[in-house]
Amino acid sequence: MSGDPFEEILKDPDRRAKLYLLVVVGIILSTFIIVIGTIIFILSVLKII
Repeated sequence: MSGDPFEEILKDPDRRAKLYLLVVVGIILSTFIIVIGTIIFILSVLKII
């Protein structure tokens, strides 16, 4: 394996699509985690929890 491994992944369209889906799922999950954390924080500041 020569060169940059990231470039090797980007050469194959099938691997590129899998990497894209993995990144999109990660972004969506992190957004939900941030929203849930913010809601829990607000509720704890307001002494509801």
